[in-house]
Amino acid sequence: MDRNVIQQALKENMVEVTFTKVNGEQRVMKCTLDSKLIPPPTKNDTMSQTKVRELNEEVLAVWDVNAKGWRSFRVANVNMWVVCGSEMG
Repeated sequence: MDRNVIQQALKENMVEVTFTKVNGEQRVMKCTLDSKLIPPPTKNDTMSQTKVRELNEEVLAVWDVNAKGWRSFRVANVNMWVVCGSEMG
């Protein structure tokens, strides 16, 4: 899985990501990194700050649209991702 490709898609769109959690459970998450869809960064919420979210290259922190909060997943554990009805990954 190419981290840069999925990260770019997340910056421009809402993406449905299917991945395997560390505990082995499969999860489907609708998420984004589109600045128009996420709340502005705050000092109290460190995950809202871009420099904090980009510390670990193996993990991608994203805004979970349904949970309305920051979540993360390991790029290597992504099984598939979908943007605007197009299947990728």
